[in-house]
Amino acid sequence: MNILKIYKQLPKSDKAIFREALMQACGWAYGTFYYKMNHGNISKLERKVVSDYIEAFITKA
Repeated sequence: MNILKIYKQLPKSDKAIFREALMQACGWAYGTFYYKMNHGNISKLERKVVSDYIEAFITKA
């Protein structure tokens, strides 16, 4: 799972929705989202939440 790869593939209109929902689901601040996305520094618990969210987001789109 690579958040950066998925994020870059999204249309501009979906990026904000994806970012805001993922930030809320994980309890991340704006800067934390970008740091974790660029560095891949995600804990096991966050990884589970992120993968579940990405799966739901992709099937919804």
